[in-house]
Amino acid sequence: MRDAFGGVFMFRLTLVIIFIFVAFTAISLNYAKAFRIKNSIIDLIEEEEVFDLDDVFASADNRRLRKLNAILDNAKYNKQCQNVDTNGEITREAMDGKAYCYRGVIIEQVGTAGAADDIIIYNVSTYAAWDLKIFNLMMALGGQDRNSKYVVGGAWKITGEARVVKRNYDK
Repeated sequence: MRDAFGGVFMFRLTLVIIFIFVAFTAISLNYAKAFRIKNSIIDLIEEEEVFDLDDVFASADNRRLRKLNAILDNAKYNKQCQNVDTNGEITREAMDGKAYCYRGVIIEQVGTAGAADDIIIYNVSTYAAWDLKIFNLMMALGGQDRNSKYVVGGAWKITGEARVVKRNYDK
């Protein structure tokens, strides 16, 4: 009975387990990176007290836009806006109303709150893409052509909320 599971079977089983572990580790790291970028952008919006998105994206020489670029460059976030829609797919450079898609990050003004509308609410969305092409190699281990089937991939939309309080500094 000891020889029922041969060396080749155990080797393939070990490779499959390693492939699965590496794939899910890569997905987890990508997901964590998207969360970190979202939180950094929310911090930027709140610390810089962004009252109007048009001011941020009006010119390329804007201090706030340079800070946003630094966040995205340091994280090596490389999504593109020409592919983002409401289903989590990354479509438009400037969206309707007070919303912008900049380098794969959607910043949208969703409303105001407070007694005198002194709180501006923004939604910030980033994307964690995943593609499990590594599983094509497992099909090759099973004797099939590694490109014979489509392997699942996509993107998760990660959204957070930023609240900016308009302060009256005249008092």
